[in-house]
Amino acid sequence: MTAIELQDPITGPTAERPHRPHVGHVLLATDLGEASGRATEQAITLAARDSAVLQILAVAKTQDERLGMEQRIQLVRRRARASGVLATSIVWSGDPADAILEAAWTERPDVVVVGARHNRWLARLLGSVSGKVAQEAPCRVEIVPG
Repeated sequence: MTAIELQDPITGPTAERPHRPHVGHVLLATDLGEASGRATEQAITLAARDSAVLQILAVAKTQDERLGMEQRIQLVRRRARASGVLATSIVWSGDPADAILEAAWTERPDVVVVGARHNRWLARLLGSVSGKVAQEAPCRVEIVPG
């Protein structure tokens, strides 16, 4: 990361802070399980910091799973909105990695936030959902260990 010098027009230089790219659209890919809590908090914090839109994506493998996810995803959306974040949500069906990648390519977020049950290097090594997304997404991917 680079540092930029911030300057107030009246008082002069104020401080050096790391330069963080502005984020306008965050895609949170979540299974809504216990391990995804840290990724959810990271996505909400990131969206709140930059006044970004938060799009919450959950992927169901079965119709029964889909119904439960639709109810739980509303709770995440409410939590984001309570933090002042404009949040939308959707539940798709299919393979999680493929669905997340399709959303990343079609929705064009600035960053995808995804949880992992393992740390980043292990996720890539094992070929997990988060590892595949990190390798193939057209944008920055933040893998948050659960």
